[in-house]
Amino acid sequence: MRRAVLGFASFLVSAAPALAQSAYVAGGIGADIFRPARVEARGADDLTLGGEAVALSVRVGTAVTDRWGVELELTRAGETEREMRRGVPIPVLTGRAIEAGVLLIPELAVPLFESTVRLARRHTTLDAVAWVAQTISGRVDLVYLGGVAFIRSTGEMEFEIRRRPDAAPIVVPPRTRTTTYDAGPVAGVEARVALTGRTTLIPGLRLHGVGGDTAGAWLLRPSVAVGWRF
Repeated sequence: MRRAVLGFASFLVSAAPALAQSAYVAGGIGADIFRPARVEARGADDLTLGGEAVALSVRVGTAVTDRWGVELELTRAGETEREMRRGVPIPVLTGRAIEAGVLLIPELAVPLFESTVRLARRHTTLDAVAWVAQTISGRVDLVYLGGVAFIRSTGEMEFEIRRRPDAAPIVVPPRTRTTTYDAGPVAGVEARVALTGRTTLIPGLRLHGVGGDTAGAWLLRPSVAVGWRF
């Protein structure tokens, strides 16, 4: 995987001098919309974490011909967070007894225990793609792209039990953090609108296939970027 990324980057660097007029860089902002596979059941909480977060990106690329080219884009998103709470009554012996005829029966109290699960997840991706441009007008190109995305996913989970009325929380287990690495397909479409001779506005949409520690997920990224052509 690392060799493939380094080889792709070396190609961009070596191609830049020969195609200096076609090389470009861009920076953008967008959304990270994560939708994992999930299972729903009555009375059970869904511990999957889908959601939205802000994402920042930077890209570098070059045209190989007047119609197609190659590109690397690095995107880092904010954390997607979720918190779930549930109260559970649990019978507990009080140490006192009540008289029932000739028998002494331990008295039961039913305190309320509240469980809290906190989840957080973040994605960082490196997209290596090839693109094909279709000219719409003198200032607008429609671009179709596809390739492979290298994905780093980090997740945190914290589980806490607190007795009601308020008491010190019981934390079991402590916070856990996982990091997974994966590679999957990426495809997208974007428009390149010339603002000046060298500046370009780039609204677009990309769809990533994510595996890793999930049973399968979609990562949808709408974004807008501003590019500079050398």
